[in-house]
This record gives sequence, C-alpha cells and structure tokens, in this order.
Amino acid sequence: MASTDERDPPPSTSFVTRRVNASTFLVIEDDVYGEQPYIYVKIYDQYLLLTDTGCNSPRSKEPSLTSLRQFLETYPVSQNKDRCLNPNGIKKYVLICSHCHYDHILGIPQFLSTNPTIIASDFNKSFLLEDLDQHSLCKYVNVPTPEYEIAHWASHMSYFSLSGIPFRIQFLHVPGHTPDSLAFYDLDEHHIYVGDTFYERKRWKPIPELPDDAGQVPGLPATQAAIIFPEEGGNWIQYMASLDMLLSFVMHQNMELRRQHGLRHESPPRVKVGCGHLTYEGDAETMIVEVRGLFERIIAGKIPVSGSGEKRGIIHDFWLENENAKYSVMAPRHLAQEAARHFHPDMTHGP
Repeated sequence: MASTDERDPPPSTSFVTRRVNASTFLVIEDDVYGEQPYIYVKIYDQYLLLTDTGCNSPRSKEPSLTSLRQFLETYPVSQNKDRCLNPNGIKKYVLICSHCHYDHILGIPQFLSTNPTIIASDFNKSFLLEDLDQHSLCKYVNVPTPEYEIAHWASHMSYFSLSGIPFRIQFLHVPGHTPDSLAFYDLDEHHIYVGDTFYERKRWKPIPELPDDAGQVPGLPATQAAIIFPEEGGNWIQYMASLDMLLSFVMHQNMELRRQHGLRHESPPRVKVGCGHLTYEGDAETMIVEVRGLFERIIAGKIPVSGSGEKRGIIHDFWLENENAKYSVMAPRHLAQEAARHFHPDMTHGP
C-alpha cells in the first residue's frame, strides 16, 4: 500500500530556482535563445515584486510548465518549504523592468490580466515609448513586441510605495547598456540589482540543471556572457558615469554596514549584487571596481581587440583580457572610439 504522505511529483518545468536572501528568490529561465535570464522575485505580505519576466520561450519542448506566472502560482519550490511563491496568485504583481530588451520583457503579457504595476526608468521615456520593437530587439529575433503600459516612471534615487505600503527599495538610473537601464537597492537585504549593466563570464557556482552556454552569440567570436552593448542605445560615456555612481553608492552602503556592526567587526555584511545573467550574489563593490578597471583599460587602448564581427551592418569588437578573465565585453566599435575621444582626447586610438 502506498504511503499517505506520497505526492505526485511536480511537473517538469523550464525554470530553475535558487534562494537569494531571506525575502528573495532567483528564477532562471532555460530559454530557446540561450539567454538564461535571471528573474528576481521578492516576496511581500501583499505583493510579489518581480525584476523582469524573461523570454517566455522554453528551450526544450518537453517541460509541461513553461509559463512564469503559472510557475510562480503553482510550482512547489524546495527552498520555500515546498510551497509555491505566489499560491493561487493571491499576491498582486509589481514588475520592475531593468531594461527593455526582449529577454527581459517577453513574459510581461502573461501578467497583464492581473493588472500589475509596471515600473521603468524615467531617464529617457522616448526610448520606451517610441520604436520599442527596435529598441527591445524584438524585431531582430522575429517575435511580437509586447504591448504594456508603464504605471510608475522611476526617478533616480527615488523610493517606492504602493497603496501606502513602503517597499523599502531605492531606484538608481544606470544608463549605458541602454538608456532605460534601471537598478534598485533593497534596503533591508542589502542587495543591489543591476540588470545587464554587468555580470561575470561564467557562473562561479555551477547550476547543473542548466546548459553552461548562457550568452553565446551565434556568428561572432567566443563571446559567451560578454557584457554586451547594442547599437540601439549603447553608450560607454554614460556607462562609465553609471559605474562611478554605483561605486559611490555601494561604498557608502558598505560603510554604513561597517558602522552599524561595529568598525572592529571582523566580517561585517557587505552589499551583494544580483545581475541580469550569471551572477546573483556577488560582492557589489568588488565587481564594480573590477568592471570599471576593465573598461578603463579598454578605453585607454591597453587591451587589444580579441575578435570582430559584423552585426546588422555594424562592426562589433570583442575584448577578452585573458582566458581566465572574469569578464569580457562586446560592443559596436564606435562606442569604444567615442569613449576614447572623450576620456583621452590627446590620444589616437585604432579599432
């Protein structure tokens, strides 16, 4: 006789879950584009706060549960005591768009019937309100561009509340990857989420449920998980300013944590960073310093181009300092040239 404790196994799914901190989970989509976008889910008493919604496009046709919303509302998560993250959809959804690229917004339509609160950066509204099919890159992967309305335009350094309930998060504009790139800081968990502003080349902690080829760009050099800048909106001058701002912000938060825990504390907590791909619990200050240093060397011409390729008629260069490097970069050649002229006007730089 079967035990009364036996349950039917959960359905197969195209999502993988990890706990990020006490209130937040990471959901990774195993998608057909090989992006493996990182979707962050922060749980409140009455709301679920989602950072991005993924591709809504499973890599394999075998999983029976491929909808992010159904996953959140029905799938038991082992690290959540085998409970789903939003049972029966009882909590309302708040969707933060880290930026408008297809691998971060294609899941939005499945939430529209719930009347979600959708948040985006107010840094350059026209980038979202005009030519979204091109700016989202949806037209280049031949998928319909989602139609949705922004309910809250987030200003730089602003906080967010809804129906009088404070969410205890602070928004930061980080243009560079795209004009609408939006980060936010979780004041209670001391975790900052930066979208595609930066991430590591490879996961330092393997996730065996996923293929290890996230971010590979077909037809271009060995670009796995390069920090990528599109022709549509990429700007290295803005990017360097965003890194400077992020570093100042995170250093201040780390100083406050040291003060709160006693300056003589051997290992006070430090701000962690969650990225749009591959990295979800890195040391924020360390990573920003490393990435900023890498870009300074590239702009100064100290790192040669590792390879080049043409994409939609634009020459893109690829930089990889060495095979053991934590980061790599791919961008239209003219972005590096523009940044070199801006930061080093007395120097002449080749491609």
